[in-house]
Amino acid sequence: MTATPTVEALLAEWIAAFNAHDLDRHMALYTEAALLFGSVDELQRGRDAIRAYFGRRPPGVRVRSYPMPEVREVAPAVAVTAGHVDFADGDQPSPYRMTWVLVREGGDWKIAQHHGSPRFGK
Repeated sequence: MTATPTVEALLAEWIAAFNAHDLDRHMALYTEAALLFGSVDELQRGRDAIRAYFGRRPPGVRVRSYPMPEVREVAPAVAVTAGHVDFADGDQPSPYRMTWVLVREGGDWKIAQHHGSPRFGK
């Protein structure tokens, strides 16, 4: 696994793992008990459920753009982020709002809670 000592490193690794459709690499960025509210109504609980969620996405979906989100460190080992990500499947754009709750584990930032929701009226 690539080290993620900064939020910038975590974001870069998340994009790379997502775009490579590398589920092992991707799941290494989440805590074991992470939560995910993605593009479906069901809350995904834990790495296994999150793996299954991302494993179902169409293989052509990629991150087109994910500029560095706003980051607020709320405690020495806890941070929150809020930003916009643009996914695309070929030429079909899919803009989202994205928030993460991050925790520091062993010197690396990990995602403990992830929320993504479609962005309308850009």
